[in-house]
Amino acid sequence: MKKGIGFILTLSLIASSAAFGFADSGAVMEFTGDEMKMSLEDVQTMMLTSSTAIEMAKYKEKVNKGKTKQYYEKAGNLERSRNASNVTEAGDTIWTASSPSRTQIEMADVASTFASEQTPRNYEAEVNQIIRDTQNRYYGLVQVKELLRISQENTAIYEKLYQNTQSKFNLGVVSKQDVLKAEIGLNQAKVDAQSAENTYKLNQMGFNILLGLDLMQKVTLTDTLTEATISEVPLDEAITKALENRNEIAEAAYKLKSAELELRQAANTVIKSSSTYQSVAAALMMAEYTNKNQPKEIEKDVRDKYMTMMQKKAAVEQGKLNVANAKETYRLANLQYDAGMYTLTDTQQTQIAAYQTELSYYATLLEYNLAIIDYEQSYTVGTKSADF
Repeated sequence: MKKGIGFILTLSLIASSAAFGFADSGAVMEFTGDEMKMSLEDVQTMMLTSSTAIEMAKYKEKVNKGKTKQYYEKAGNLERSRNASNVTEAGDTIWTASSPSRTQIEMADVASTFASEQTPRNYEAEVNQIIRDTQNRYYGLVQVKELLRISQENTAIYEKLYQNTQSKFNLGVVSKQDVLKAEIGLNQAKVDAQSAENTYKLNQMGFNILLGLDLMQKVTLTDTLTEATISEVPLDEAITKALENRNEIAEAAYKLKSAELELRQAANTVIKSSSTYQSVAAALMMAEYTNKNQPKEIEKDVRDKYMTMMQKKAAVEQGKLNVANAKETYRLANLQYDAGMYTLTDTQQTQIAAYQTELSYYATLLEYNLAIIDYEQSYTVGTKSADF
């Protein structure tokens, strides 16, 4: 039975060694050019001045300004049309069926006013989204580089464990099977490190594309993924600000006003039993429902982002303890293995736990930092543009 296990382990070792042996084949994947050192502030400045994202935001702003101008022109034309051709020589005002109604003029006024006020707010929402995306991409790349570092350190630990096991075997303390297990563990660590390096390089290429750089430009990010300071804005204040600032609130109020005017206009032009009137009436009911519930939805969103931020904060604190405990557990296990009190398998399991715990910690740290941004943006205009 032991020979069978040894044979299986040998096959596994050959397979893992072969898989790792091909890792370095293929095209060169090194980043070149003069090194560009970039802080988050540097990248954010680029994204807000010369990126495709900011150009698209400016384009949308230009489109919205054009729509605003059209609304104002329509309102003015309707007003002039109503006042110009409906006055007799005697000075009497005569309204014809083709004359624009006061409701139509008010609808145009409401649309033009909202478009004028909302255009800069929509641009602000676009900028908010760019800032959020930039920090996500920047710290996301920092995170995968940390994962690469952790994987490389894990490989170094397995290297020492393998060498230690080989020394024990030479002294006759452990079996050949333990040496094979240690080598398999080392090769798996190398494969994991190679995978982490591939992930980092792919993310670096994507980051270069985002900034409009050459695909293989060498870039070094100078900011590290550290625990950000939690927002000092209390929840009740954030909710109050959100109800005043969020674009969704303004859009719901605008659409309600527009729906009310549409129904008033329909009441003067079509019979109430018609499908046209019923459709307009149904649209008003939906607008009333949305306007009534939108503040609740916004408050829910702010509360959700606050709870997420606090939960991620607690997870980060717990994660730091978990990492420290896992590393200490491995250290003690390694000492016990040296003393012959622990098996190699048990020792490897503690290192696997330490490795996975540290990977998990950095993932949580990124989520926490982004949760702070989400909460702080939740009480501004937000990241969603209003339609008009």
